[in-house]
Amino acid sequence: MSKNVSLKSIVDFKNDNIHFFIPSYQRGYRWKSRQVSQLIDDIDSFSPTESTPFYFLQALAVAKDTENNRVNVVDGQQRLTTLKLILGEESGELPIDYAREANQALDKYFMNMAKDVIEEKLVKIGPERRTEFCKKIKECCKFLYYEVEKAKELSTFNDLNSGKIPAKDSELVKCVMLTLGNDEASNVTKARADEWDDIERMLNNNSFFSFITPRNTWKEDDGMTVLLRYAGLIPTKTEQEEEVFPFLTRILDELKTKSRVTIWKMIYSAFYRLSEWYNDPLMYHAFGAVVHRRGNNESVFKINNDNHILDIIEGMARYQPKSDKDDFKNWDSGLFNYLLLSNAALCWERWPYRYSFEKHRQVDVWTMEHIFARNQKDLNESEFKDWLGEKYSPQKFEDYQKECKENKGDKWLFDELGSRYPSTEDNSINNLALLPRDANSSFNNKLFEGKRELVVQWSSERWITYWAPPVTEAVFMKSLTGLKMTLPYWSEEDKKAYYSSIKKTIKNFITALKTPLTL
Repeated sequence: MSKNVSLKSIVDFKNDNIHFFIPSYQRGYRWKSRQVSQLIDDIDSFSPTESTPFYFLQALAVAKDTENNRVNVVDGQQRLTTLKLILGEESGELPIDYAREANQALDKYFMNMAKDVIEEKLVKIGPERRTEFCKKIKECCKFLYYEVEKAKELSTFNDLNSGKIPAKDSELVKCVMLTLGNDEASNVTKARADEWDDIERMLNNNSFFSFITPRNTWKEDDGMTVLLRYAGLIPTKTEQEEEVFPFLTRILDELKTKSRVTIWKMIYSAFYRLSEWYNDPLMYHAFGAVVHRRGNNESVFKINNDNHILDIIEGMARYQPKSDKDDFKNWDSGLFNYLLLSNAALCWERWPYRYSFEKHRQVDVWTMEHIFARNQKDLNESEFKDWLGEKYSPQKFEDYQKECKENKGDKWLFDELGSRYPSTEDNSINNLALLPRDANSSFNNKLFEGKRELVVQWSSERWITYWAPPVTEAVFMKSLTGLKMTLPYWSEEDKKAYYSSIKKTIKNFITALKTPLTL
């Protein structure tokens, strides 16, 4: 796509002998007075300088129709038509034909409204400056002009209008930032192009991209636009709602008051900061946990120092278990964030074991898994065999079924299995661990040792089938400090040691964040 992108003014259109055509699939002219007035004001207030030699008119998507010797406008006709209306008698260099016949009365209404606004504005500009103003439009205002294949014209139009943008926003920003111009020396632009390539390579590393990008937070999976957010170049609400390419719109607006060098410093500084955190074991886990916590919002883009990260981490660590010992019921972001933090802290403690934000970001739905769960339904004979193992017999299954009819199945299992089966359901944090929903479902009704076997299997398969976060894995492997590795079940002592272990790990993690690095 980027090979078909260029900057073109109306003078360039004339020199290239471009004749525009608005196809019938386009909606009619619908710009309101506010939009027409804003465009005129913006162009009138713009003064070309060395740092900002052109006023950018957004993107103009076209498809060349060689057979009919014209260029079909796929996107951008509202702004293009408005310019023709502004130029009036001087619009000969901007030939546009329209195929649209439907709703002509409505189209005429909006055009007449636009003409009234234009006339009022041009009267204020005055006859002396009118010629100068029109010359500025023709020579100093440029579209980001990009061509799509004629065969894909209609599908591109449909995609643009349904939010499925065929050209990445960042590709158009790239064209603006890397096109040689008289606002800066060519070696400056070429150096920026090299740095852009370095950044793109890093953003194409899924581990880094997942580190800085939470799931389902922003609709785009374009790494460069995520970086633009961290650089503070965030489209306004209006730009997000009204513009096909909101990031391009934001950059072009910034260029009215800033040079490309200044904007690039903002972008590269954000990239450098994120790269430093990514390569530091402590900050990798701290910032990654902050990014992927629940309740995260656009405030994450304002984080620019270690202390800000520490404040959020301390907030995540303040979770207090429920007084009724039922953390499972209506569990919320507080518990999720605390357990996420425990996973990040454990990986930091076991460096070079890194928490996989890549796998984390792929999880559709998170659940709270009971490490040691009582049976929630009557077991069928196959499940009963799995639970009793060598103790199984047809007679015992018959006895169990009789007890189930009296709603005493759980008691029967407790009497038969003893400490391997809990006497009551434990919904406290001592008995809960994070697990993706698909992995949780595969656990079904298994006892602790059955779940352990599955976790061992998934681990040996390099977590291709299902993934258990590090703390959850360590729970079933009983590799956390204080857990009784020799016991094939989850004891009361294990529960206490588990919560004590994650509290201590989080405490050590926060202490490290508070300790200045000394060389």
